[in-house]
Amino acid sequence: MTALTAFDLDDSGKIDLNGIYDQPDPRDYYQTLTNLGYCIPDEAAPVFRSVVAGERAARGIDRLTIIDVGCSYGVNAAILKHGRSMAELYSAYSARQAGALSRRELFARDRSFYRSGNGDRDLDFVGLDVAAKALGYACQAGILDGGVAADLEQRRPAPEETNLMAPTDLVISTGAIGYVGAPTFDHILDACAREPWFALFALRMFPVDAIAATMAKRGYAVFRLAGRTFRQRRFAGRTEFNEVLANLAQIGIDPTGLEADGWYHAEFFFARPESEAAPPPIAGLERI
Repeated sequence: MTALTAFDLDDSGKIDLNGIYDQPDPRDYYQTLTNLGYCIPDEAAPVFRSVVAGERAARGIDRLTIIDVGCSYGVNAAILKHGRSMAELYSAYSARQAGALSRRELFARDRSFYRSGNGDRDLDFVGLDVAAKALGYACQAGILDGGVAADLEQRRPAPEETNLMAPTDLVISTGAIGYVGAPTFDHILDACAREPWFALFALRMFPVDAIAATMAKRGYAVFRLAGRTFRQRRFAGRTEFNEVLANLAQIGIDPTGLEADGWYHAEFFFARPESEAAPPPIAGLERI
């Protein structure tokens, strides 16, 4: 297993990272992404914590079940539930720290590593991803509390998947939008026993109009955080940079000071049921 250093582009103009997303363990994933400066789970964490606090206050509940859409190896759970940071994760899965470990040894090390973190243990994480191997590792290592390996763009969840998703209070995502769209969120809503809140990060190159329209039809108020973006990762090279800036130009988005400086940037979107008169969980949310 080795970190990827050469990449093809996918249809969106991004580099194709499929080779690291569904391996038997996370070493390739973290060793590749550290070289790209992947940081959005860290940048998103304070926002997610504010949303969690807001939902607890609004609904009078302490324990929340969270679906992480596009969870890969459970990175958001590692940060929010287990109290780790991207720097700690990059170190833990580096060639120096993990390169010589067998998969069995890595499992044992990881179970202890995540148990010893100082995170929010009143969060139950269910991962949703097409990457069954990544989900399996995250569940077996105790990073996630459950996993749904499914492409909900193409089908409804099966009964056993619906059972896992039914208790959901909050749906989050840091990198899946653009690869998943309105059908996935529609199917999540169908599976939930109550109306969850949504806290979603989407790269500026991927419009969220269809997702927002689906939520509005389901009785949700949808908001965008105005005046702020969040770095996802650096561009892998000049080819990716040129492709992404060309795509942004086609949809009328000015990259000056953001993508033009060499980084992907995401925006934050929040949604809650229209019937809930809860105050905004963070300042600066504007209805869309």
